[in-house]
Amino acid sequence: EDLAKNLKDLDLGTASLPLQRRLGLLWYTNSDVFLFKVSEEQKPFTKRGALSIINSIYDPIGFAQPVIIKGKILLRNMISSSSKLDWDDALPDSLYKEWKSWVQSLPELEEFQIPRQYSSRSFKGAQKREVHIYADASKEAIAAVAFLKLYGSDSDSCTTSFLMGKAKVAPSSGHTVPRLELCAAVLAVQLADVIHEQLKIDREDFSYYSDSQVVLGYITNENRRFYIYVGNRGSRIRMSSQPSQWKYIASELNPADVATRSVKACQLADSKWIKGPDPLIDSTSNLDQYPL
Repeated sequence: EDLAKNLKDLDLGTASLPLQRRLGLLWYTNSDVFLFKVSEEQKPFTKRGALSIINSIYDPIGFAQPVIIKGKILLRNMISSSSKLDWDDALPDSLYKEWKSWVQSLPELEEFQIPRQYSSRSFKGAQKREVHIYADASKEAIAAVAFLKLYGSDSDSCTTSFLMGKAKVAPSSGHTVPRLELCAAVLAVQLADVIHEQLKIDREDFSYYSDSQVVLGYITNENRRFYIYVGNRGSRIRMSSQPSQWKYIASELNPADVATRSVKACQLADSKWIKGPDPLIDSTSNLDQYPL
């Protein structure tokens, strides 16, 4: 009685496997992959219509955040530039071209396939499990993304896979980039809390990365007292991580940088957001030259 109704009496030997919905995504059971389905319904160019299109893409795990965040940024710009307009009033033509370009690119998400399994290596049978979480921020957005690294019996043999990601629109004013980078670091430990709770991976097996030397200074500082804004967020980060777990990574290697700048749907599958930084993927690389 706990099985899906259309699977309960399914003959796996002869019947074709149906398409299922899991976690708000489409699960194509034949090839065991997750897929996105983009609504073809046309929405009016209003605040309400824009919000409806953005919310129609349900992405709880964060696969498509670098694509979705672009729409959220455009919506923020719509609201700030036309604050006197009602939610159902037509928006200015100056905003239409960029919005239309983004909406027309969304169907390309349907070509994006995500394997349901983390990797070909058994999670339970792995000799060691590590989680690497990257944080980044820009004036437009903050983001954090986590990757799972599984080791086999041979310490040089490992696989890396996307685990979870999240991106948020940055406040339109009143925040410096270092403060936004600090918010991204908080987002990273929030992801860590969820992963620790769900996958039961020890907290000492987590590593965190930021391309902001200022933020790393905030986290590792033991003497200086900060303003309340910085102090509170520094305390939150230390609740879930140790300063020694935080490391520097160059911006061009940081996977979270993909979401803070956004990408087109057609570029998502090959982005660092999904694949991770090159040194993390390639276990034969000389890792000493990278911040891992």
